[in-house]
Amino acid sequence: MKDENIIVRKEKNDNGLDDFYFVKATRYGDHLDLMACTNSIRKYKNKPKCKKVEKGKYINTVTNEYITAKQYANRGDNYKLLKKSAEELYKLIHCNFYKNNGFHAVLTYRIPTIDTKEVYHDFKIFWQKLRYHYPSIGYISILEPTQKGVWHIHLLLKDVTNKNMYVSFYDIREYWDKGICYISKMRENVDYGQYFRKKITVDNELLKFYQPGVRYFRHSRNIKKPTTFRLNKLELERLIKKGDYQLVDQYSLSINKLDYDGSESTLNKIFYRKLRKGEN
Repeated sequence: MKDENIIVRKEKNDNGLDDFYFVKATRYGDHLDLMACTNSIRKYKNKPKCKKVEKGKYINTVTNEYITAKQYANRGDNYKLLKKSAEELYKLIHCNFYKNNGFHAVLTYRIPTIDTKEVYHDFKIFWQKLRYHYPSIGYISILEPTQKGVWHIHLLLKDVTNKNMYVSFYDIREYWDKGICYISKMRENVDYGQYFRKKITVDNELLKFYQPGVRYFRHSRNIKKPTTFRLNKLELERLIKKGDYQLVDQYSLSINKLDYDGSESTLNKIFYRKLRKGEN
């Protein structure tokens, strides 16, 4: 349940991150995200820890109290989780396909299906056949419904050894025998991460088809994940200069508590900065 006494305020163009000596950095493809917060020092002694007991149930290892996770009718009700998945997908795509060095495929069904288990099973068989003939191939798959709730798959493919790889349309068509398929090289001027991220909006009626347990995207084990590390001011300056990173956006989020007298006290303030490599 949302705490009505907590207020989050966003301030654009806040350069307060410059006041921190250490920052947290996340690098994915040509992107570099920086973050720091005022309340970053925490006491970990007696910090509550939750251990999963079974699906939907956890136990607090400090108090031995059982906790039941909130249940949702569908993923559309839990927009925040889908939004988080879309952000993770954006970073994963830029980490592996930021130069659009791969293929984009779409797999559809001849006989429409609304059963995600069937889709997962069919894709598993398809992937086993494809990887047998292309051993160094990796993928990111995005599951999408139509207005009628019928599923299809968007697929990004690449050679994880960064070699030029040609994927035959005839192979794709042979291995995916469930319906129509399409494949082409990724277009140079298309931001595929943004393309899929912008589909997750609060007013998107298709989100109701993402039932609990249905994942917005999946990927093969050989796909690289964004790297997160801590560095100081000097190290950050060297990294920005070496990578020719340019400022894209910066802002802060203030987590404020509304007191009984109507005043606000700041519990924490988080600073964000987003950079991207230059054209050269």
